Amino acid sequence: MEPIRCTLKSALKSEGRDVFPRPEFIRSPSFILNGEWLLCPDRSGMGMLKQWFDREFAVRLFGGTAVEGVTPVKVRVPFSLESEINQEALAPRGLTPAGIMKTGRFWYFRHFKRPQGLGTGLLKFGAVDYRASVWLNGELLGSHEGGYTPFSFPVERFQEDNILAVMVEDSLSMSQVRGKQTFLKKPFMVWYPGCTGIWQDVWIEPVGAVHIESFWCRRDGNRNVIFFAGIRGTGSAVHGSVRAICRVYQAQVYGKDRTPDKKARYEQLEISALDPMGAGHVEFEIPEKVFEKWSVEYPALHPVEIILTTGTSEYDRIYLLFGARSIEAAGGEIFLNKKKLYQTLLLNQGYYPRGHYTPVNRAEFRADVQLMKSAGFNGCRLHQKLEHPAFLYWADMLGFLVWEEMPSYYWPSRKNLRSLEMQLREAMQRDALHPSVITLVLYNESWGIYNIFGSRAARDEIVELYSRCREQYPGYLIIDNSGFHHMKTDVMDIHHYIPRMDETGRFYELLAKGVRVASLWPNFLKMLMGKENIQTPCLKGCADAESPLVISEFGGYGFGMYAHEELPLEEFLKKHLQLIAAHHEIKGLCYTQFTDTFQEKNGLFTIERKPKLPNLREVISRGMRR
Repeated sequence: MEPIRCTLKSALKSEGRDVFPRPEFIRSPSFILNGEWLLCPDRSGMGMLKQWFDREFAVRLFGGTAVEGVTPVKVRVPFSLESEINQEALAPRGLTPAGIMKTGRFWYFRHFKRPQGLGTGLLKFGAVDYRASVWLNGELLGSHEGGYTPFSFPVERFQEDNILAVMVEDSLSMSQVRGKQTFLKKPFMVWYPGCTGIWQDVWIEPVGAVHIESFWCRRDGNRNVIFFAGIRGTGSAVHGSVRAICRVYQAQVYGKDRTPDKKARYEQLEISALDPMGAGHVEFEIPEKVFEKWSVEYPALHPVEIILTTGTSEYDRIYLLFGARSIEAAGGEIFLNKKKLYQTLLLNQGYYPRGHYTPVNRAEFRADVQLMKSAGFNGCRLHQKLEHPAFLYWADMLGFLVWEEMPSYYWPSRKNLRSLEMQLREAMQRDALHPSVITLVLYNESWGIYNIFGSRAARDEIVELYSRCREQYPGYLIIDNSGFHHMKTDVMDIHHYIPRMDETGRFYELLAKGVRVASLWPNFLKMLMGKENIQTPCLKGCADAESPLVISEFGGYGFGMYAHEELPLEEFLKKHLQLIAAHHEIKGLCYTQFTDTFQEKNGLFTIERKPKLPNLREVISRGMRR
């Protein structure tokens, strides 16, 4: 089976990139390994003992030769094992979502022929939940932990016929960074079926003996932009003088006809030599004035090329897509490109019909952004999931704001905090080019950090994490603990599900007056009992009336916890919006939620994306009228 070849048609255009796994970071051509794979469950753990990673084992499987104790099943990548697409083959084998967790360990196998001309390459995985170990032709390439972030391995030589083996391990551990995936034996309350296995793309990018191993973009809003490229060299080629070139092309705006200027504006830096035993790096500091500003109304994106060359030989070339913008909070306001920003967001949990965590058709990413924007929202809060780069690409292209929220773990410990921080670092390295991502959320509703209630040291750890993020990721708004129990934050974001409309109004009045601390335990116990969800905005001693106020979770019509759900949805939504619009101190909102999600039937759209209100945009417009 041959990989799917993807080729970039124009380096100067922002369009036509969404066929690549990462539309904002491309090598052309790339070779996609999605499609049909073989899967072998390994509940007993015999796979390592019997060396299933050995090339000959997989050759027997693909050849149809019986292997004692092993019955492979065909699955589709990139879809989790719990997806409807894969459950059609797995459920008859007893591998229902509950059966998948009981098994805990699976081996994926893919046979592919070497694409013509492919020499050295990078084997890349978009996301594999939760632990992955990878072998190519029987050789261990490496391992990765974390179900939401990408990883890759250099491959110096591919054979004519190749066998790729991936051992995946997943569990119900509360120490895993797992988001809304249940940590019990079945879904409950607001936690859903798991997401096990390869759920994002697998692909190969050809590179030379010298290539860009890592890439980082540092945006500081009103200062110069820095592109940082880590460079890896192998073989004798690295003894030569390697030159690195960065070219920034004229901005493109989706839907607007603009002929690219082939005379590139670029900064250039030359590296005279590269240590063959280690990795070098190059930085391009590009004046901020080179870039047009990206915004919701004018989503300008610059194609960028970075090239590694020596003499007449080109070793590597990457095609980037970058949007420049500034975001800051000051004086109780939020400013995008120094203009006041009011955010009207939807909570988006990123589940799709049949595909679970992954849409069956990549066009659904674009359709979702268009659907939310056409309904009157200018952004979304991606809740407890790091979404596919293709979604962020369309948010960039269409001018749609994104809050990127780290998935939670649920057992408080320093080790788990460090794991979350590491995965945040990987996520930010992946997503740094996307201008649509303006807010980073570290924790949600104190999940996994309940020790902050009784431990000053635990609170200090969260504040220190916030401070590190503020230093490492300038150009973003950082939220410590979304919803309530804030300790140190750039945005005072508030969640509530108050059963009565009049009490909601009084709550907003208190917030507008600057009240930030209330009793903790009575409300916390009510929340645990499922009676209502309203908490103290800040922990005692951490009151902050200066940060801009955003109601970042409310609504949830259809979940059955409101005394006033006898109202039609249209009236319910309009009255809630009117309560928010009545207070100029509130600088934004996020309604729960975009679509129905499993047992939470509280979306403005069904999971099939059918609207529950035909006049939704009009309702939102009327409700927000001041």
